[in-house]
Amino acid sequence: MTPLHALLAIAAAALQPADFPREELGEPLAFTYGWPAAADTIPALREALRTDMEAERTKALGYVEESRAGARENGFEFIPHYFAKTWQVVGSTPQLVSLTASEETFSGGAHGNIHFDAMLWDLAAQRRVAVAQVLGEAAILGMTERYCAALDAERAAQRGEPIRRDPEDSHTLCPPLTELVLAPKDEDGNGRFDTLDVLIAPYLAGPYVEGPYFAEVPFEVEDLAGVAESYRAAFETGAPTERQE
Repeated sequence: MTPLHALLAIAAAALQPADFPREELGEPLAFTYGWPAAADTIPALREALRTDMEAERTKALGYVEESRAGARENGFEFIPHYFAKTWQVVGSTPQLVSLTASEETFSGGAHGNIHFDAMLWDLAAQRRVAVAQVLGEAAILGMTERYCAALDAERAAQRGEPIRRDPEDSHTLCPPLTELVLAPKDEDGNGRFDTLDVLIAPYLAGPYVEGPYFAEVPFEVEDLAGVAESYRAAFETGAPTERQE
């Protein structure tokens, strides 16, 4: 199976029948973008997702033209590109909806690439809000040690040995939490966020062959101390859980 066909299969499996899918599977760009029906029922959120979809498509087409020009100038064959982005709701409360997205791209290299995105939607204000704005930057920084421990556990399981810090090897270090994709998550499904989901693209915490990493950090009392009153009911402390595959 080629990288292109593999990524097409991933995108097709991720979208459910009730979801919104846009699929343009021709050349020079195979473009897939989707979001769940739960998000589609919120008009302003639906419009925000449509805006992101069009922006991503425009950007992807720009990369196609750059690659075509490079292929012509250097006398090699242009390889069609692929872009897929699929959103899912990871938690919903009366105040906030939290979504994460996986993004798979292929632009003619040896393999495709994987990235992540997240969106926290304020239902009253009908706009996107930053996780750092809701939790506070101090709270996020205060979660660094627990996030790093969760990441190291994932890496140790992947590599078959404990992680030993080496300043010369970035794959043994923990990328700054403030630079990663973060999303509040309702792990137990009771309508309140209890966990901070940390999504880490390939290369950031390990070599490409190890793939992406995911760290889940249950909220503790001190993590929620700075949450504004208007959002406080959307959060609760969480218990350690294992990621479900």
